[in-house]
Amino acid sequence: MSPTDSRASRDVPSKATLFCPDCGHQGRYDGDWIVVERYGGTHYRCPDCHAELTVRPTHTTGHPTRVMDTYWQAVDRSVRAWRGLWHRLLSP
Repeated sequence: MSPTDSRASRDVPSKATLFCPDCGHQGRYDGDWIVVERYGGTHYRCPDCHAELTVRPTHTTGHPTRVMDTYWQAVDRSVRAWRGLWHRLLSP
């Protein structure tokens, strides 16, 4: 029996499997996940509930780039906060 056969018989997911903590969706990292490239990182979102699973940072070198990464992360957080507030105010 090969290692692949024993893993399949136990229904153990491979190490390349991502799990959504909100809805339980699972799949390979290169499967149906929503992948968004943003300045400073790659964001993985669930295709079912759109929850953010993880952010893989872009590895950059040099001090000015790190400062800009921090700036754009703050802008992104601020936009998401205002969008959430706006959505709550307009929803019935």
